[in-house]
Amino acid sequence: MKSIADEISLLITTYNNPDFLDIVLKSVLAQRVLPKEVIIADDGSGQPTRELIQQYQKIFPVPLLHAWIPDEGFRASKVRNVAVAQSSGQYIVMIDGDIVIGPTFIQDHRVLMKPGRFVTGSRARLMQKATEALCRKKTHHVSFWNPGLRRRLVLLRIPFMHYLIKGNSGTKRARSCNLGVWRTDYIKVNGFEEKFIGWGFEDWEFVQRLYNIGLVRKNAKMLAPAIHLFHPYKNASRAEINEQMLHHTRESKKTRAEIGIDQYL
Repeated sequence: MKSIADEISLLITTYNNPDFLDIVLKSVLAQRVLPKEVIIADDGSGQPTRELIQQYQKIFPVPLLHAWIPDEGFRASKVRNVAVAQSSGQYIVMIDGDIVIGPTFIQDHRVLMKPGRFVTGSRARLMQKATEALCRKKTHHVSFWNPGLRRRLVLLRIPFMHYLIKGNSGTKRARSCNLGVWRTDYIKVNGFEEKFIGWGFEDWEFVQRLYNIGLVRKNAKMLAPAIHLFHPYKNASRAEINEQMLHHTRESKKTRAEIGIDQYL
């Protein structure tokens, strides 16, 4: 029987892409160390996604929860808050529904979790034809030498090298596609800002508020490998407005979301 990281809740965002979610959940099942629970943060998907989750709930060795909100546009901030409010782990590891994780992903995040910091990781990129082939095969297996793989060096897992790399990553941009944060810190900044509607910058703004409360960012280089599946770019029509909100958070040293997770707790 596999060991379980009782501290960790794994959160996976998704929207109407059951083919990707199927592959991602297969990669979760292949973990050497399982999370305490998996929560699907579903931004309004339809019946095919619901049925897929129900199928996996029957075979998953840990609780598989489905946090769903109605489809009213891109509301990743809201659905993450709803999902985290339902979580029971002390530590939240977030990935997107297009991220296939390596078998040591949860194990590595467990090693990296330390008070006073949050953790971000990179991801290799699988190009369009290779992603389509993976979906046809319904498999999560991608090797280092897989055709159509970009940034493949990200897949190298060399733990001792991780500790030789200078520890912190300053205040550079970080994405929520591979992010670990203590639940108490998530709540301290009031989660994601739900004023962000539409694609763009909501994850960077969340991370900026983690910086603003004094947390240090740790990069998971040489650990927690992951692969991003190809998909067309989302509608970025509100990106300029969202970027302005990010700048305001940075300049004002804002620490709490105005519309955040507190409404669900």
